Amino acid sequence: MKFTTVVAAFLSMAAFGIAAPTPIAEDVVERANHGMCVSGSAGEVTQIAC
Repeated sequence: MKFTTVVAAFLSMAAFGIAAPTPIAEDVVERANHGMCVSGSAGEVTQIAC
C-alpha cells in the first residue's frame, strides 16, 4: 500500500471514531450529579453551598 493510502485509511477511521456517539449508562448519569458541593483543604473535605 502507498503511504497516502495508509494515512487516508487511518484518518477516515479516526473521523468515524470521533463522530460515533458514545451512550452513557443511566447509572453513571445518576451518580454524576450527586447534588453536593465540597471543598478540600489540609486533608479535610467540607460541604459547601452550591
